[in-house]
This record gives sequence, C-alpha cells and structure tokens, in this order.
Amino acid sequence: MGLGAAGAAGPGGAPAWAADEPRRTDPYEESVRDARMVWDRPPEDWQDAPCLGDGSLRVQVRCGDSPNLLAFEVRDTSDAWQSAAARLVLRFAGTPTAHHWQLDLWHAELKATITTTRGRVHLTALVPHGSGVLVVRLSTEGAESEAAWQPTPAGHPLPLQEETRGPARVLVAGADAGAVRRALAALQRLDIEHRRWWQDHYRRGFLSVPDRTVQRFYWAQIYLSAAALRRDTPVTGFGHPLLGTTDHLALDPVVAATGHRPRTASHNHLYGGLPGVGSKGGRASDPISSWGLPAVEAAYRTSMDQRILRDWLHPALRKAVGFYTYFLVAEPDGRLHLPATHSPHYADVPDASHALALLRWALSMLIDSTRRLGIQETALDRWRDIAARLTSYPTGPDGVLIGRGAPLARSHPYASHLLWLHPLREGLPQARTELARRSYAHWASMRDNWHGSSYVTAAGLAAAVGEASEASSHLRHFLANLGGGALYRAGRGEEGGETAVSVPLGAGQAALDLLLDSWGGTLRVFPATPQEWPDTTVAGLRAPGAFLVDAERSHGRTDWVRVRSEAGEPLLLDHGIEGSFEVLDENGRPRPWQPSGPRAVRVPLGRGESVVVVRRGQRPAAEPRMVEAAGTPRAWGMSGPQK
Repeated sequence: MGLGAAGAAGPGGAPAWAADEPRRTDPYEESVRDARMVWDRPPEDWQDAPCLGDGSLRVQVRCGDSPNLLAFEVRDTSDAWQSAAARLVLRFAGTPTAHHWQLDLWHAELKATITTTRGRVHLTALVPHGSGVLVVRLSTEGAESEAAWQPTPAGHPLPLQEETRGPARVLVAGADAGAVRRALAALQRLDIEHRRWWQDHYRRGFLSVPDRTVQRFYWAQIYLSAAALRRDTPVTGFGHPLLGTTDHLALDPVVAATGHRPRTASHNHLYGGLPGVGSKGGRASDPISSWGLPAVEAAYRTSMDQRILRDWLHPALRKAVGFYTYFLVAEPDGRLHLPATHSPHYADVPDASHALALLRWALSMLIDSTRRLGIQETALDRWRDIAARLTSYPTGPDGVLIGRGAPLARSHPYASHLLWLHPLREGLPQARTELARRSYAHWASMRDNWHGSSYVTAAGLAAAVGEASEASSHLRHFLANLGGGALYRAGRGEEGGETAVSVPLGAGQAALDLLLDSWGGTLRVFPATPQEWPDTTVAGLRAPGAFLVDAERSHGRTDWVRVRSEAGEPLLLDHGIEGSFEVLDENGRPRPWQPSGPRAVRVPLGRGESVVVVRRGQRPAAEPRMVEAAGTPRAWGMSGPQK
C-alpha cells in the first residue's frame, strides 16, 4: 500500500503515514505536516491510539466497548500508560461504517470524521498546551445530532462542561474543575497560543533525509516529546538524549529541575546488591545509573549550565565513585578489580564490563568536573590513581566479554557489556578498532532474543564503529517491524510504562547519531551517514559544548557546516568536506583557524560567535531545505509495512 493511499491503516487500527502533500514554502511546516498520521478504523490497542497531551495531561482515543462507542482515555501524566484512566465515551446514534482520523502534528490536534448508518460526526480534539484540559468540538450531520457523551463512571469522576457554540458542541474536560471553567471561557485565546507554542516547538532540531520513513518517524518523536513525556520524570540511566540533541532542553527533566531540588529515582535499595554479592542481594541498580548521572552529564554538556555541574553532577559523582572504591581489590597484576556484580539481564560476574564502564566513565567525569569548577578536592589524587589502575575490560576471541571468564554465549537483547562503546563512547576514536568491531559483530550475530530496543541499540553501536549501512538497516528494521508508525511502542518482548516513550525517543536519537556525533573532544558532522542518504539537511541540532549545528550535504558530499557557540567552548570540528574548503564568519569573511587532520579544523569561538565551513564555491542556505524523497515512499503502520 503506497503513500498515495492516504487513510490506510494497519491491523487493529494501527496508523499509517498520510499521502504526500504539495510543497510548502516553510520547510518546518512542510516537513512536519508531511509526518501527519491517519487511521481508517478506530485503534483497539492503547499503543496504536493517537495521543494528545501537554506534559501534564495525556489523552488517547480508541474504540469503545462496542462499535458505536468512542473512548477518550484521560490520564494525569503521573499515571502509568496502562493504568486505569478516566474515560469519556461518545455514543453514536448509528453504527459506524467508515472512519477517517488524522493526527495533525503541526497543530497537535486530532481531526476525525465518522460516517454511521444514521449520519456523520466531525470532531476535533486537542489538549491546549499548558492548559491541562481536553477540548473536543463536535459537529454532526443527519440523525447523528443524537450522538451524546455518556456519563463518566463513578469510580473515575472527571470534571467537564459542554456548551453549544454555533453549529458545534464544545466539551472541555480535565482533572481540575477550575481549569475546565477557565478554559471554556478562553477557548479562542487557548487555540491561538496552542498553535503558536507547537510551531515554535518544531522550529528546533530540523532533519530531512531521503528516507521518508525515518524522517516522518523523527518528527513524530519530536511531537511525542512534548505531548506525552512527563516533566517530572525521575532521572535515571541515560534519560532522553533526543531532547538535548534537538535543542528541546526545556523538556529535559534534568534542565527543568535546575534551580531547585532535582527529582532523582529512589536509591534506598542500592545496597542490596553490593559488589561481591551480585544479584543474590537483589537485582539492585548501580548508583551511577540509578541516580541518572549519564543523563545529568548529557544535559550539562549540551547546555554547559554550571548549576547542573556544581549543584547536581559533581556531588553525585563524588558519592558514586566513593561507593565503588571500598569494593575495589588490588590483585597481583597491579590492577584494581571489581568483585562480582550483576551484568544487567545476563549474569553475576567479577570485572563485569558494564560496571567497569560506568566506573571508568564516572572517574573521568569527576576528575574533569573538579578541573572545570576550580575546586580543591582532597581525594583528587586518589581518583586519578584509581582511574590509572582500574583493570581493562576482559576480552576474548570475539571481543569484549560480559566479565572475567564470561563470554557472550547467547543472544543478549541489551548489549550491556558494550556500554563503553555506546552510548558512553569511551576511548573513541580508539574504539574504531578491530576489538570494537569484533565485539559489536559478535553481539549482533545472535538475535533470537532481541526486541525493539535491541535494534535501537544496534543502530547506535554500528554508527560508533563506522558501519553506516548496518546502522541504517537496524533503524529501518525497528521502524518497519517493531516500531512501525507508532508514536509509542516499546517493541515485542518489552513492558509498557515509560518504556513506551523512551524506546521510540531512543530510535529518534539513533537517526541523529548517523548525522551528528561528538566524542574525544571532536564534533563530527555526518559521521556515519548511509549512502542511501546522499542529500541530507540538519539545522539547530545541539551538541556537547553548547554548540548549535546546521549542515547540508548533496550528491553524497558535505556542502557546508555552520556552528554557533553558546558557551565559548573550544571547537574542534570534523566537517567532513572533501577537497578545498573555506572557513568563514557569519558575514562571509575569513576567520582564523588551525588545521587538525585532513578534514578537521580548530576554531576559537567566543560566546555567541559562529563559524561556517564551506566547500569552495558553496554558500550556506539561509534556512533548511526539505530534501527529495528517495523512490516512492510507502505508508506503514505499527504492525509492519502494509502491502
């Protein structure tokens, strides 16, 4: 089923991308509108249902208990995805014979027309940003004027009011009765502010590639980040890197918490799984992941906000490193070793690569943060000694092991033993070595137990070792067979909850990993771009060091790269331009630079300054462009490509 068949949907009411629209003058509006999603039957599964929200209220729309019922499931975002929700149910007068639903991402609203045996119902639903209420407008034809909202169940009361305004009936519902009254009195203003907010939201982090499946999924995740992601999500693990890379830092729970006490996950259970005990003491998370320190560090690097470093990251790193140091054991080889810890989802092993990677990363960050803050730490020499003596990762013929004496012997969906390679990117560019390639290839050769997030992880690992085609293949596999057209779907074999948001957001970041990367102090543009993407445009992407990056390539070659500094950090840029190039300021005048390799330049940039590196004879565009689609794009739903 090609994209020309707008309105096609997958099994069970899964959505498809809509047909191509005529070109528009605004590249942001054009690309986001192109990503709108359509349904031709009401979705049955919550994972397939359109989602509306503003970060405080989340609404999903799907079929009710009988064909003539349509359910709006309203949740406060503190509730889990699959928990009981307050339900608003619309009863049609007749039996539906045709559905056409469209989730308009540009305006963040659902538009639907339902034809029944007695007439037709037209509805528009949205959650005006910042209002915390659902607004549904209904207009009817024929005997569907009898369509009506059913009373809400007694167990889940939901404040609501309905009014008739001209030919339309307007229903406003939400968790707070006062918010409902205020919204009903100011609907026109809320509509205007809502559309303005969302259009500004999309003007950050632009991406356009020939693969429309990837491009549309990317924009769907930019929508999801604001519609469904909780603002007060406990910070754990690596968080949601997509928020930082796409310059949506205001949505990042780490940045949102800056200035007041941050909300981290509970860590009272940590000491149940002490090194040397492993999972026998309970499957306890390590403090580095449980406290979300990689997520905090990523928020700091992309914003360079000293408050995050001083008030949150550095003190937590000190505690986390201190936790581990009491368990390190000096062995005859002169190295410091870890007793048995649990390598996630695999085994209890000494010198677990997962634990070593986190500890090595934490030591490096702690030493660097001490330097950046200019503070005196009495334990600094000890930290440096531990970092120098910490044992290397156990290795074997197939690369890095799970831990000492424990090779990877079965399919492992999480690749936790390769955390050092991705997403920590430790030791790169040394990681672009035979060891890294062997480690990745061995893990990727056993896929029996893989699920959705495994393919997202594989895309990141493949990009890290420079396998652009494999990275693209893993991403496409996730989108086509596990993620489909879904706004949220964890993938087969995974639980719902926040995973339903984090896995698709991770896939959106995996696409960006092919186009922008930063490790070893070098910012790399188009580092692993597949050959199938000869024309690519990015704009407003945020990189570590608080750099904002615009770039364009055509016919398989990079044309130009523009970098603006927000923090005045040193810039080492691998621009990827082959042949002769120029280094200019924003006004087209030459600016000072130093060579640092065949395709890299070192440029001093002050806060607010920009540099443009262009292939000789090229000039940067004033605004991003939407590149031509490759071949004939196909519509697809969450359960896989539709024939």
